[in-house]
Amino acid sequence: MADNLDIKVVIKQGILPGSRQAEYLQQVATVYIDGRQYRVFAPPDARGDALDWKAHWSVREPEGMSCEIVVQGPLMFLALNATEAELKKQKRDANRAQGMHPDGVHCDAQICLKGHVLQWDGTPFERSTHCTKCGALCIDECPSCGEPIWGVHMNISPALYSCPLFCHRCGKPYPWMEDRLNTSRELLARADKLPPEDRNKVWEYLQDVMSDPKAELAPAKKKLIETMLEKAPAVREFVLELIAKTTAEILKG
Repeated sequence: MADNLDIKVVIKQGILPGSRQAEYLQQVATVYIDGRQYRVFAPPDARGDALDWKAHWSVREPEGMSCEIVVQGPLMFLALNATEAELKKQKRDANRAQGMHPDGVHCDAQICLKGHVLQWDGTPFERSTHCTKCGALCIDECPSCGEPIWGVHMNISPALYSCPLFCHRCGKPYPWMEDRLNTSRELLARADKLPPEDRNKVWEYLQDVMSDPKAELAPAKKKLIETMLEKAPAVREFVLELIAKTTAEILKG
């Protein structure tokens, strides 16, 4: 559900001073979900880091000029989770040097959804811009977990940088890698000469080989893919070329 929604968070206060009036809640954030406004509140007597009070947060939606209604269900959880993620992000980035990954040993990277690398060597960049090569949106964080994308390591020449294919934190493919995998799966689904069980097996092997081409069994699984796709030469050619390209990128990185 959240993947299809436009969610924006404006933090009002990450450190809670406590309210002098017991009936007044303290606003932590305003969350916009597909343009609708929701407000996240902490209790009146809450003091200190707002994240320490997340179990006691509530969500309300403005109604009319001076009224608010309590929000429950999926929208409540979306607003709470988005607020928590933004507060953690701000805390993480508070002492982060410009152009540097939070780990302190990698630079930040900015890559478009098609896989074109725009920044990788610590050069400052504007977020949410578009690629000058293809026009696609550029990202600098994993869409799945929010972890900043690794740029070049401080001790490695920028010329040796290779576009990462999987998030180093959650392990999920970045959009450019996910596109490759989805294309392969769609081609396999159209390989009518292959029985369903063979298609499923090829898909399983393909994910293994492309995610870790240095694994001990990767060469054997690649050979099995070649053999099983002999009845579908067009798919076989595409898949083997994709494996070769992905393997080269991973090994370079």
